[in-house]
Amino acid sequence: MTNEIAAYVRAQVKAAARRQLTPAAFAVAAGVFVLFAAAGLFAALFFWLEPELGPVAASFICTAVALVLALIAAAPLLVRRRAPPPSQPPAALPQFVSLMARTAPGLGPRQVLVAAALIGAALVLSARGGKK
Repeated sequence: MTNEIAAYVRAQVKAAARRQLTPAAFAVAAGVFVLFAAAGLFAALFFWLEPELGPVAASFICTAVALVLALIAAAPLLVRRRAPPPSQPPAALPQFVSLMARTAPGLGPRQVLVAAALIGAALVLSARGGKK
């Protein structure tokens, strides 16, 4: 019975980790390429402006452009959206909780604490999986 509970929680953790890590890995890779592209564009802007305006003025213009782009990029972070309605828990979670309720009287105190921690972890993962 405890093996079934551990297998269920393990499957929930793996699914939640895959849902979070795959987009994060792609975002990091895209961020690195965007960083290199932005550095190249700022170098091109500097070398384009430098013969006409001088190195100091060209660097100030590049800095001002970078600050304006940073403010534009940060604007969505300043505007908060309404939270979406809570999602429905997975169908297996109520079955899991009822299984734990039926088997709890036959378990020792340590096993009950472990089972409670596993239920808490499953609830946290299911709640975090619903946020987008």
